[in-house]
Amino acid sequence: MTIAVHSPPRAPAAPRDDDHEQVVVRQDPDTGLRLIVAVHSTVLGPAMGGMRLKSYPGGLMEALGDVMGLARTMTLKASAAGLDLGGGKAVMIDDGRRDLRAARLTAAAGVIEELGGAYITAEDIGTTTADMDHMARFTRFCVGRSVGNGGGGDPSPLTAATVFEATRRGLAARDGSGELDGCRVGLIGVGKVGGALAISLVEAGARVVAYDVDVLRCERFAAEHPGVEIAASAEAVLGRELDVLAPCAAGGLIDDSLARALDVRVVAGAANNPLASRRVARTLAQRDILYVPDFLANCGGLIHVAAEWYAGRGGASESEFVAGAMENLECAIAMSQREGLTPLEVAERQALERVEAARR
Repeated sequence: MTIAVHSPPRAPAAPRDDDHEQVVVRQDPDTGLRLIVAVHSTVLGPAMGGMRLKSYPGGLMEALGDVMGLARTMTLKASAAGLDLGGGKAVMIDDGRRDLRAARLTAAAGVIEELGGAYITAEDIGTTTADMDHMARFTRFCVGRSVGNGGGGDPSPLTAATVFEATRRGLAARDGSGELDGCRVGLIGVGKVGGALAISLVEAGARVVAYDVDVLRCERFAAEHPGVEIAASAEAVLGRELDVLAPCAAGGLIDDSLARALDVRVVAGAANNPLASRRVARTLAQRDILYVPDFLANCGGLIHVAAEWYAGRGGASESEFVAGAMENLECAIAMSQREGLTPLEVAERQALERVEAARR
């Protein structure tokens, strides 16, 4: 079954929460695939964003809300990073059927191909470089492939690198020093990005306490990296006195209640949409906690796969895009202090202004 929602023909406007250009829901009885692709904006260029494989207890409607919010964030991320790309996202609902994974990835690639380049997919939570190699056999609109298959390889290291740098700059803006030696960092999620970030933080002298819902992953990580303390629960991390909280798992971790209870100075992580709502950023600011906008902190992965898509066409290098994004972060923080806004509010405004300028 396919459900396609298209906006009526018009000049694209500056993106809003509910202003997605296209949302496609595909349910395939042959493979059991349940896929949603949300294209938020193509004003700056084709919409790019990862395909997430995740279980949703609330079913299709919960997945729909998640993918639409993530697609909007990808518009902000691409614009803030200076990329000529729009924002999109896909989610494939995980029911635990590993035996059908390859067939469902093939079917998902077919859906993406049908969109004709409006959306370009990449790996995300639950999907891998090997998955992108497989999907690239069935669609032209796939990045995040392995180096051996003509891609740029895993984008996770560059994502971790931009989160690390954004953390330093957040601390510098908050306290006048970006020095991480001796800093107490609480990290939620030690997957591909969170694990790499934890290692970099320890190497910089930080004292890292981490938790991941995957118990086996925690055990493996603790065995391989004894410099990272593994907590018994997320609450055991969130209840500590910390200098930095790094959300690096699924979104929605910090609601208003938690924001009022945290004892931290900076929140900066790899998760997309770690705040339950954007007003939570203001609650954090009222408590003198600096929230580093997620779409600037974690933009390295998008920059990396964008370089794969635009390979051979010239333009700025990955390092130049990263440098520009970090400059935009510092600008947003400085402007927020002058205007009495949060860095998130300023960074969103700046990103949407670039989209609007391109639309005009």
